[in-house]
Amino acid sequence: MGLALLCAGQGSQHPAMFQRLAAEPAASQALELGSQAAGLDLRELADSASGDDLTTNRMAQLLVVTHALGAAAALADCGVEPTVCAGYSVGELAAHCCAGSWSASTAIDVTSQRAALMDTACDAAATPLSMAALVGLSIPRVERLAAEHGCEVAIINGPDHVVLGGPAGAVQDIVDLAPELGARHVKRLPVQVASHTHFIDTAVEPFAGVLREADWRMPQYAVLSGLDGRPVREKPVMVSLLSRQIGERLDWGRCLECVVEHGATAVLEIGPGRALARMVQGRFPHVPARSFEDFRSAAGAARWASRQA
Repeated sequence: MGLALLCAGQGSQHPAMFQRLAAEPAASQALELGSQAAGLDLRELADSASGDDLTTNRMAQLLVVTHALGAAAALADCGVEPTVCAGYSVGELAAHCCAGSWSASTAIDVTSQRAALMDTACDAAATPLSMAALVGLSIPRVERLAAEHGCEVAIINGPDHVVLGGPAGAVQDIVDLAPELGARHVKRLPVQVASHTHFIDTAVEPFAGVLREADWRMPQYAVLSGLDGRPVREKPVMVSLLSRQIGERLDWGRCLECVVEHGATAVLEIGPGRALARMVQGRFPHVPARSFEDFRSAAGAARWASRQA
């Protein structure tokens, strides 16, 4: 069996997201590091944070990366070893840690600095930014629609599933219009940034500098870029791809194809939510795909993974 670990991006965070991990001793280091960076005890998130608190850019990024790192540590403690790792947007930082390129401490620190630089870029944009997901329209149609409203396609998830980003008012206009144009599903995402668009590309070079200074080692497992699915085996390549993705479109659909091409015969999503597992089920129905949140414990997820062998 080849197991792929897919690390979720922001948008699926919720107050109860750490309740299972709090009971996993192997996840304690990641939860402690994430708590220190976030300025609150993530194990008590359900009692201390409101829904609005979870949508700020910095908090959202820290939450999803910390969850993925905690889940990966708990799974490793149960003997789970992936064949390939990939991450959706900020989840790619967690994927590098899961693959062995970074320590959990480095991953949390890099995530915090990434979020701060993106927030500075958002402030410089001088207008509130937002993102939305659209399903049911072709990529060329969405590209034209986005251009007409001053937005950009930020992520391609599939032939008719995209995420766009731009000024919040323009994004809302598209959300209101898209159903009339034939979109089957439209959702304004709970984020306050236009990731993977030129609106925040002033964060690209500063973040490249952060990555150059960060400790890095050759990954133990394959880790794939969300930009185009290529494997990342050298630090200069990591620096280029991870920094560029802040201001450039992701082709997550291509990345998923490459995950399968790298031998993944089963997929486990870590981080909050089930969005990535559902994408895999939709595009590759022959590949079993589950989310960590489907299970009551890391041991349960590990047993499922072992049965896919």
